[in-house]
Amino acid sequence: MSINEETVLFRNIFSPGSLENIQNIIDTEQKFVYYTSADTVLKILRKKELWFRNARTMNDFSEITYGLELVQSIFEGKAGEKFRQAVDEIFAGTIEKTNALLLGWIHDWQIETYIACISLHNPEEDGQGRLSMWRAYGDTALVVNNTPMTQFSDLSAVLSFQVRYMSAEGLFDHLTKITAAIINNSDYLKGLGQNTLVSYIHSMIFEISIGTKHPGFKEENEWRLYYRPSERKSAIMNEEIVVLGGIPQKIFKLQLGDYPEHGLVNADIPSLLDHIIIGPTKFPSVIYSAFVAELESMGIQNAVTKVVVSDIPLRLG
Repeated sequence: MSINEETVLFRNIFSPGSLENIQNIIDTEQKFVYYTSADTVLKILRKKELWFRNARTMNDFSEITYGLELVQSIFEGKAGEKFRQAVDEIFAGTIEKTNALLLGWIHDWQIETYIACISLHNPEEDGQGRLSMWRAYGDTALVVNNTPMTQFSDLSAVLSFQVRYMSAEGLFDHLTKITAAIINNSDYLKGLGQNTLVSYIHSMIFEISIGTKHPGFKEENEWRLYYRPSERKSAIMNEEIVVLGGIPQKIFKLQLGDYPEHGLVNADIPSLLDHIIIGPTKFPSVIYSAFVAELESMGIQNAVTKVVVSDIPLRLG
């Protein structure tokens, strides 16, 4: 994991545990998985693009609301009071400046955040997938290597973070850890200046708000890729108006490829693809043959070994 010292310190202070989680993914060569429809997977392979949809149109929008409301309740309580004290002891008026900044951005977070969601893949599910995800998201799973998700470059303006599954008690503990880290690193933070500290707190609150879900969804083990065009444009994201479910909407398409100049490495299909799982469906052999043929046409080696059919006996309507 190549990462500069400033990013290490920021993550250790304002996102405790995140670097350790990423390093573990790298060390264990863990994969990610995208549960969706066979049609969507075929489009990803052919067009070499991943769609980012507006958070308001996704199933997860209620969870984003959950995160925002949870942050507000905890930051107004005892843990929030200790956090505010720790920050204002570094620079008086920092919380006031942060609140002023947040007032101008929270609404924008809700209406101009574009998201693609994937999950950490359990190797034990290589041949079958995850039953709850088949029930919720589709009949095909795209299992991919972890390199794009574990990069820290912001050149692409497309960033990722691991979803935290927290109740009020969990966020209380999380904020308490952050406060302790701020106190322990107060001299370092003071040396960065007040504006940088305000920016760090802003980023922290965004990540908690957009990336916190109810503990009941924990088995999804979700990561979110997000794009914020109102803050920064990306050279590898294309905007388009499409109709999905009868709703015209703006989406952004991430061009999958190897773009080191834009901070995206090993995201081309041959490097990215580990294998495809065909989930419970009425025509598994037909879909299997189609995907093998598609991978072969793309020049993917050993295509027959990269497509498997789930053996979960899910009843189909």
